[in-house]
Amino acid sequence: MSFAFIRKRSKNYIVYLEYKDSITGKNKQKNMGSFEKKRDASKKLSELRDSIYNDQLASPDSMNLECFLIDFLEKHKVNLSITTYNCYLRICKKYLIPMLGHYRLNELRPVHVQNYVDDLVGILTPQTIKVHINILNLALKKAYRLRIIRENVVDCIDVPRIKKFKNNIYNRDDLIKLLEISKGTPLELYIHLASGLGLRISEILGLTWDNINFSENTITIDKITVRDNGQVILKNPKTETSERTISAPSEIMLMLKNHKKSQLELKLKREAMNKLNLLFFDKNERPIAQDVISKKFSRFLLEHNLEHIRFHDLRHSHVTLLINSKVPIKVISERVGHSNINTTLNIYAHALKEMDSEASDKISESLFRLG
Repeated sequence: MSFAFIRKRSKNYIVYLEYKDSITGKNKQKNMGSFEKKRDASKKLSELRDSIYNDQLASPDSMNLECFLIDFLEKHKVNLSITTYNCYLRICKKYLIPMLGHYRLNELRPVHVQNYVDDLVGILTPQTIKVHINILNLALKKAYRLRIIRENVVDCIDVPRIKKFKNNIYNRDDLIKLLEISKGTPLELYIHLASGLGLRISEILGLTWDNINFSENTITIDKITVRDNGQVILKNPKTETSERTISAPSEIMLMLKNHKKSQLELKLKREAMNKLNLLFFDKNERPIAQDVISKKFSRFLLEHNLEHIRFHDLRHSHVTLLINSKVPIKVISERVGHSNINTTLNIYAHALKEMDSEASDKISESLFRLG
């Protein structure tokens, strides 16, 4: 099976065709054209892929899963975030292709996929195995729509049951204690932004100074950090609702003013120029990786003998605190950037259940305990 792709060389965009040599059996690449503009290269790429598919549809027996998966991911890339695409590609290369890639599409049976799943049980978590099956399902759905296969064999597969995840959270007293202990430490501002505003770690690390409006006391979230091929970059949030502007407590805004003042002092000394205008950056003045802060936070909790939670659980603690403070769900959902209210309701059902019991008690006091 052949597939095509674009690669930038110097100032030009080159369309390549990769195919297997019928004599040597080795993969070869052929230059199919060089273009100054990316849109022209993309047009050529589309034409070439259509031609490849027409040839393959004429002889579907020749297609194996390996080539189809790689080609599918390349085409489906536009629908995925950089992080998700890299994750899917890594899973294909490390697991799906070595274990299932040799099967021709019309030879793949449910038992092959079920054996694949069963072999991974105990090695990978049920959540991770589900991602593997999701990749396979997406690809085979397309193969079915193109009439390359007669059925999607994934529909017949039993996957390990995922245990319902329970968020570990800090209550109000825990948060107050954490904020007090973090004073004057390198993690102080990170912890305040997560617990005081409910920001995700990727959102905190993606903040630039133009996102901070000191006159209105608001913070705009319009960028996040992701890891792409080993490098941390900035990109737009995954969903439109994640882009938002929220009001911030005056205490946090004061901390941000002091943080900006410290950065300006370093800039005047030419010790840190901060060309990307970031609130937080590493020694090379590049965005910080999310796992760096997560690990520092875990060590911080251990050093101060505090109950272990993930850094992301500060966001859950923040939302739970808002729910317990009777803030309307719609307001909470919009502040934390959920796609809809149902997302908030599903994630924080435990806190809402407690409120439901409290509501019942109040009705009881109001109506039935009048004497």
